[in-house]
Amino acid sequence: MYLANYSLDNISLMALTISVGFIVDDAIVMLENIVRHIEDGMPAREAAFKGSGEIASRSYRSACR
Repeated sequence: MYLANYSLDNISLMALTISVGFIVDDAIVMLENIVRHIEDGMPAREAAFKGSGEIASRSYRSACR
């Protein structure tokens, strides 16, 4: 790390940036799924429950790897 001029702070910030990116990506996928259900004619509340239920397990698994 010394030769590459990286400190522990830099590596922590890079890891934080990547993890926030994963969270934002999962949120976008969930919103797209909810909008798809709404466009299919489902009420918004029902679409939110169904859309988030379909994606939640996948997001949880990707976050816990």
